[in-house]
Amino acid sequence: MIVEKRFHTDEVEINYAEGPVSGPPLLLLHGTSNRWQAFIRHIPPLAERWHIYAPDFRGHGRSERAEEYGFGFYYRDTVDLIDEVIGEPAVIFGHSLGGRLALMIAAEHPEKARAIILGDSSLTSPGATSRMGGGFASQIELIEGNRTVNDMYRALKARSGEGFDPVYTLNRARNLVDVDPEMLRSIAENSDTSSPHSHFHGYDPDAFLPRVRCPVLILQAERGMLKDEDVERALEILPEAYRVKLKGVPHEFLMYDTEPVIKAVTIFLESIL
Repeated sequence: MIVEKRFHTDEVEINYAEGPVSGPPLLLLHGTSNRWQAFIRHIPPLAERWHIYAPDFRGHGRSERAEEYGFGFYYRDTVDLIDEVIGEPAVIFGHSLGGRLALMIAAEHPEKARAIILGDSSLTSPGATSRMGGGFASQIELIEGNRTVNDMYRALKARSGEGFDPVYTLNRARNLVDVDPEMLRSIAENSDTSSPHSHFHGYDPDAFLPRVRCPVLILQAERGMLKDEDVERALEILPEAYRVKLKGVPHEFLMYDTEPVIKAVTIFLESIL
């Protein structure tokens, strides 16, 4: 049974889900504009052998909104969760943003990461893109104009055109109504990633990868953000790393067939027990 709980860092109150004590800790970290429920279909089989923890990042889901957002803040909140709630090294499975944080923690605090799973998480330093500007500005407009799930669903449907997917859209609508627009504004209004005020400041995979000593599983969505050459470079650098390519799925692969993901993750987890 999954229970939602809360803990307070020095800066913000964080909502997190916790499963039964079935084994060692497994920390699940969602992506930008999502919630811990991104893993909702994966938790039951994983909870049979692992003690699940799954937070909402600040400004997401039921966690408190904050004055400041960015990789460094999510990183500190997650380290606090490991120290204050979990209390021992954890396997960290992160999707997108969550995987980037897993890599940061494994490099900066190797004693806290037993192993990491990178779910289609970028392995290159972020650069300014139109998505970081106009794309997130569009999301801010949606959130500020649609404060219920139904309103958000209708607005997203109107924008989707012929590619409308009702299940994906309802899930996205539910996630977005719980996002602090200021979090997105911190991305959209400062796309200069070299600035210390950038949302992405501090994420440097070129510096992190050589410092990771724990086992790593890279889940690469076939239609996702990871490039083959970046994965192959990481596999050459990391001392113990494995790659599984998830066929036919986009970056948001957690929304699709769970069986290939559970199979890859379970086999990896069993190899480190």
